[in-house]
Amino acid sequence: MIETDDLTLPPEPATVGRARRAVRQALNGTANVDLVYAAELVTSELVTNAVVHACTEVHLHITAEAEAIRVEIEDGSVHLPVRRTWTETAGTGRGLLIVEEHVDRWNAARTEHGKVVWFEIGEPTTPFSRHAPGVEPLQDPVEITLLDAPLLMHWAWQEHATTLLREFLLYSLDDDPQALDHHAAASDALSILREQLPTPQLPSEPGALMASSVEPAVTADKATLLVPAASVRSFEIVDDLLSRAVRAAQEGRLLGPPTQPEISEMRQWMCGEIAGQVRGAEPTPWRAATDVRVALDPGAPQTSAARELARSDEPLIATDEASVIVAVTPPVVAFLGYDDESELLGRRILVVVPTRFHQAHIAGTTLHVTNGRDALLGIWIDVPIVRADGSEVVVGLSVAPQRIENGHNLFVAHVRLPDDPS
Repeated sequence: MIETDDLTLPPEPATVGRARRAVRQALNGTANVDLVYAAELVTSELVTNAVVHACTEVHLHITAEAEAIRVEIEDGSVHLPVRRTWTETAGTGRGLLIVEEHVDRWNAARTEHGKVVWFEIGEPTTPFSRHAPGVEPLQDPVEITLLDAPLLMHWAWQEHATTLLREFLLYSLDDDPQALDHHAAASDALSILREQLPTPQLPSEPGALMASSVEPAVTADKATLLVPAASVRSFEIVDDLLSRAVRAAQEGRLLGPPTQPEISEMRQWMCGEIAGQVRGAEPTPWRAATDVRVALDPGAPQTSAARELARSDEPLIATDEASVIVAVTPPVVAFLGYDDESELLGRRILVVVPTRFHQAHIAGTTLHVTNGRDALLGIWIDVPIVRADGSEVVVGLSVAPQRIENGHNLFVAHVRLPDDPS
């Protein structure tokens, strides 16, 4: 006997549980506990995605019999789910792996007002009929050109932004009546970029990771985006929303940390390029602001901890979570050819990182603060370092986070200096 059920559910967390219970009820007559488990798990994953990313009503159509089930989930977002080909250093993007591991068939198609994602488990005695027609909506895209697009930084930004926006949504739901709408717009913008910008394919083995994370392989000389006219506003919203989320994280109102300053600068450039080119401006290439100096707060716990490190006779250099140099010992100052530590304190660590490794450093630190990924932390690696005169010398380096009293980290690099820096 075939059971069918149709539900229209609001974009709220309770929807996931209601959808799961509906699937369980449709399979109430089966003794196949594995079928029930798999159907509930996959429904939870897909409905969660719809609630979090589309922020629209979710339409659920369930067709079930004793040993098989088909579930169709419709929402108002046109962005189809894509299995991300990120490396082992990624902390998100594995939802479709769960789907693929537990279903026999699944697919997705655009509809007139969004998309439908469906899956089937088991072999029905009568083929399941298709409930939701797939229709490609008419689009009126604007062509955007991104010059010197930093693909590795974009990849890390996507993961951090997704995590930060999800937390900021929960933080602002009670006080901001537009929170869900703004979150949906931000998800729209991120999806457009994720679907169209290439993703660098990186290995997880440290040596191979270092070798493949350098310029020019991690930059696109010219990337073309097709942005639907209705989505142009989404990029203004995501830029504003992430600016607010980063400020909230800096003020300690979110559990997650703020992002690297270069990541925020890249976001502002990317969103600004879209807004500007829509108005007729010419493309402007991405250029990182690499040598920026900030004033260190003498009363901050980071600064106090850094003063202790600076007294060491070991060759050390330490940064805060924004990759700003907060401590450097005399052996490193002398080796790098500076007259005094003050010439380095307050500057971004990129001043001693060769340009070809800038994206790798920014992406690595972004992923670490996002989800604790530490492919190159706590091990000794040989890396080139830039001296005051612009020359490069290879040193041994081992970086480890050091927890300090306010719950933040310093990143302390132990440096193995060569006997002859020339």
